[in-house]
Amino acid sequence: MHAGPDGSSKEVHGTCFFVKSDALLFAVTNRHNLDLTYKDQKFVGYKPEAFKISGYADNKHYYETTPTGGVRFVFATNLAEDVAVLDLTDGNMQYGRRRKPGETPGTKIGPPSLHSSAIDMLANDEDLQRMAVGAQIWMPSYSLHYDKGTERPVMRTGVVSSDPDSDYQTEGDEPARRVLIQVQSAPGASGAPVFAQLDSEAVLLGVNAGQLLTGGMPSGFSYCFKAQCIRDCIEHLTLLRAQDLPKQQAP
Repeated sequence: MHAGPDGSSKEVHGTCFFVKSDALLFAVTNRHNLDLTYKDQKFVGYKPEAFKISGYADNKHYYETTPTGGVRFVFATNLAEDVAVLDLTDGNMQYGRRRKPGETPGTKIGPPSLHSSAIDMLANDEDLQRMAVGAQIWMPSYSLHYDKGTERPVMRTGVVSSDPDSDYQTEGDEPARRVLIQVQSAPGASGAPVFAQLDSEAVLLGVNAGQLLTGGMPSGFSYCFKAQCIRDCIEHLTLLRAQDLPKQQAP
């Protein structure tokens, strides 16, 4: 939820996913979900007022959470890279869940079992050099077409369409670490993870950021920003955390 300077508000719905680095937990999404002016200057003066993360957890329940503590987030340093990462490690996450039909009142199952990708799963330069055009991709998201009966995400599949070892760029684009993918994005899928096949395993290729249009119509192509953009943001947040720690006294 974004608050405007005139008291108005604007609600934005997108997708995020979790990445763990040791004991630290991060949420990854697109910058345009947290910064409305990133894509439209008519929202100048709007600021994030509150946010909620909701979704289907591994323990087969739907949860919602609103952090009660301050949450620090950073954007990719390259303005053309539509990536945002939030540090949820100390967010004092308070979870609520939706009761299933027929469930015994008062049943307690504890916090959700969140699915997260280990930071080692993020594709690195060597992975991108080995990955071929045409590699299979998977993109789960809470797009507007998600299953509202069970609150489960939906999966889109496709292939890597540009050389992942290079940075894809259309005419008029600013240089950025992009990969073209043959999968049609949809409203609400902004910020979805894009997994790609590499040999017999899957790696996190990057974060979905939108679809390409031709004459105002969907082209069937979308693009994601490479996982290194995510890793850079995590390193930045980790450095900020270290700067917040009390300085150790010399012995």
